[in-house]
Amino acid sequence: CGVAYCLSGLSHSTSSPQTTTATFPPNHRARPLTTREAHGDRSPGRRRTETMKKGGKEGKGKGGGKQSGGAPREYLTCALKFLATEAFVASIIGKGGAVISGMRTSCKAKLHFTEYGEVYPGTESRVLTAQTNDEELLNQVIEQMVAKLDEVAKDGSDAENSGVEGDLKIKVLVPRAAAGSIIGKGGVTIKLLRESSGAKISISDASSWGPAADQVVSVQGEEEAIKTVLEEVNKHIQALKDEGWFQGWATTPGTVSWAYSNLSGGGASSSRVYSHTPGIDLMLSVAQNLPPYVMEDSRGFALSCVVPDDLVGGLIGRGGSGTREIETLTGAKLSIREISDDPGNRTLNIAGALPAACAAYMLMMKRYLDVEQQSAGSSW
Repeated sequence: CGVAYCLSGLSHSTSSPQTTTATFPPNHRARPLTTREAHGDRSPGRRRTETMKKGGKEGKGKGGGKQSGGAPREYLTCALKFLATEAFVASIIGKGGAVISGMRTSCKAKLHFTEYGEVYPGTESRVLTAQTNDEELLNQVIEQMVAKLDEVAKDGSDAENSGVEGDLKIKVLVPRAAAGSIIGKGGVTIKLLRESSGAKISISDASSWGPAADQVVSVQGEEEAIKTVLEEVNKHIQALKDEGWFQGWATTPGTVSWAYSNLSGGGASSSRVYSHTPGIDLMLSVAQNLPPYVMEDSRGFALSCVVPDDLVGGLIGRGGSGTREIETLTGAKLSIREISDDPGNRTLNIAGALPAACAAYMLMMKRYLDVEQQSAGSSW
C-alpha cells in the first residue's frame, strides 16, 4: 500500500466569542501513516461513528437530531436509489401523499426522499431511496416509478429531465462495485443490455473511491425499455447486498445542499460567483503550476487541526449532514476525535487526494467560522 503523510494543520483557539486566532504548533511536521492506518483501522467514518455512540457532541446540541435528509434508519436487505426532480417527486408523492403511501403498501417498501434542497451533486434532483427485503419487490417499485415518470413526460412540464411521451429519461445511483458488473469486461455486458432493450444507457465516473462510491446510471428510451434496464441494474446491485459496505451505501443518500452542489458545477441557478482576490489567485497559481504527479498521487494525504469541543456539533451538522456533504462533494474522508488530555478541544482529521483534502479543509473552515459566529451571537 502507499504511504500517506499527515500534516499537522492550523490549531484554532477562541480567545473571545468573536475572535479567532490561528497558530502553527511548534512540532509542525509531516509523518507517514502506519500500516494499520493505511489499511483503515483508523477509518474516519468508523471513528466518527464510535464517538457518536459514546455520546459525543457530534450527535448532540446544535448538530444533533435525526438523520439528515429523511434517510431511513431501519436497514432492509435490498435497496435502490432514484434521482428525482421536483416534478417527478410531486408525481410520486401524489395528492396528500396518497400515491407514495400506496406504493409503500403494495410493494412492502420503505420509500424516503431527501429533504427539499438536499440534492445529488451536480444536479437539481433529490434522492429517493427504496428499501425492501426482496429484489422482486424492488422490481415492483421500479414498475410504479416508471409509470409515474411516464405521467410526468406526458404532461411535458419537465421534458429536459424526464423526457417526453415514448422517450423517457431516468437516473439511478449505483455503487461502484455494481457499475463494474453492469459494464462488464470490455463493456460487453452493457453493450448487450443496450441492444436487447433498445435503451440508451450511460454511466458516470465514480464520485469517490471504494466499492460504495456512487455512480449515476442514466437511461433513456420507451417505458418498457426503461423497466428492462432498471430491473437488470437492480439485479446487479442486490447481488452485493451481503457485502460489508452495502448497508452504509443503502442508508446514505450522498446528497449535498444546493449551495455545495453549485460549487461542483450544477444545482440551482442562484449560485454565487465571487471575484478573484489575492488569496484565490495565489491558490489557483500554486495548483496550476504543480506537476501532475503531485496532484494525482494515489497515496493520499492527511491533514489535522484542533477545533473547540463546544463547536463540534455545529461542524458535523444535524445527523452528520455537514461533514457528509463535504465528503460527498470532495471525495475526502473526515473525522473528529477526542483528545485524551485536552477535553476542551478535538482533532479534525481530513484524508484523501491532495486536491480533495485541501478542498475539504477549506469547506470545513467555512463551517467553522459560520458556527463560531452563530455561537457568538447566541451568547449575547
